[in-house]
Amino acid sequence: MSDELTTKSASGRVRPAFPKRAVITAGMPYGSKDLHFGHVGGVFVFADMFARFLRDRIGRENVLFISGTDCYGSPIIEEHRKQTESGQFQGSLEEFVRYNHERQRKTLDAYQISLNLFAASGLGRAREIHEEFGAWVLRSLYAHGHLERRTTPQWYDPERGTFLTGRQVKGRCPVQGCKSENAYADECSLGHQYEPIDLIDPKSTLTGKRPEMRDVTNWYVNIAGLRDVLLPWYEHLKESGEWRPWAVSSVLEWFEPPIIHVTRNQLEALEAVRPKLPPHTLREGQAQSVQLVFERLEEMEQARPILGENGVRYRVGKTLVPFRLTGNLEWGVPAPEIEGLEGLTFWVWPESLWAPISFTATYLEQQGQPASHWKEWWATRDAEVYQFIGEDNVYFYGLAQMAIFLGMQEGRPTVDPAEGELRLTRIVANRHI
Repeated sequence: MSDELTTKSASGRVRPAFPKRAVITAGMPYGSKDLHFGHVGGVFVFADMFARFLRDRIGRENVLFISGTDCYGSPIIEEHRKQTESGQFQGSLEEFVRYNHERQRKTLDAYQISLNLFAASGLGRAREIHEEFGAWVLRSLYAHGHLERRTTPQWYDPERGTFLTGRQVKGRCPVQGCKSENAYADECSLGHQYEPIDLIDPKSTLTGKRPEMRDVTNWYVNIAGLRDVLLPWYEHLKESGEWRPWAVSSVLEWFEPPIIHVTRNQLEALEAVRPKLPPHTLREGQAQSVQLVFERLEEMEQARPILGENGVRYRVGKTLVPFRLTGNLEWGVPAPEIEGLEGLTFWVWPESLWAPISFTATYLEQQGQPASHWKEWWATRDAEVYQFIGEDNVYFYGLAQMAIFLGMQEGRPTVDPAEGELRLTRIVANRHI
């Protein structure tokens, strides 16, 4: 892709070339509070500078700078609960989100961030269009064979008689090498993904007690099934410099085989249980550990309970795991019924990935154009999408989003699809300030 964005002058110097149209997005803040310095200084200012630059290069009418409030998710539910119980806020969840959306808009206006649209995924016409997009995404992934129906355990607080949202469970991250003490149901504060059952020392934020596990069924994107398309593309990005090198490297870490890490002081217990495990190889790990390497994720998942039942403590490494699309939060974008699986809502992370597309459609409709014209910005070779994000969101935008976009294509997935198909975006990841 990089050669499309450069040309050579008569003197042989490489000159930048620009797309005919461009979308710039800035990472969406949760609707649970006002913006902090990291939002403004770490994402919005950079995106704003680039949007202004491109408007000067290719014309204001050919640039859309889009963002908005992320209205759903367990952080919002939890913050609303805390503030209503303490008397800080009175009103519904929707009123809480609307209040914070307006605060965020005023902050961006104060910094003169030149957005074409700062929408809200759960408010007004943008909400309606966003729900339509969600239904289209799920049905498209299903039709093309990239959805996986999985039944997994979810944390449940028996004292309160309720399933716990992602932020209502806290513990320590189980991913090898991660030091985060702020780990939630299936992701930590540093963006690592893992199975809920692997969370170390979980506690319910509602009661302070250890919750129990109960089975739930949801839809997932099978990222590993797209490995052969994605891996060469990331290797190309690493060579071309289209993304920041550290961002590509952090994505490539997920392409390691399924690995379980066991400390050396448990070697005797490990050797006793190894004959019971699925096929694997044992190799040297870091100074204080060894690694059990499996060919398939399913084999690693079979090994985990065997190790646990035999008293062997372990941590898992990064690998390509199915990316969850749906959940059971009442406050969320409704997911369409498929195969009789009904009453689900989208998990906040996947629906926030296609929110900029639904916001683009919302903006175009506001300008008197058909909402369907969003494809002229997101699904054509003469347009480019630049997404400015924080470093802890690279997994979601840089890997999960790309798998979703590929999985929605007609025919065999490719990083250079036909006109009218969603194109992979350019990620501009910024370190924390």
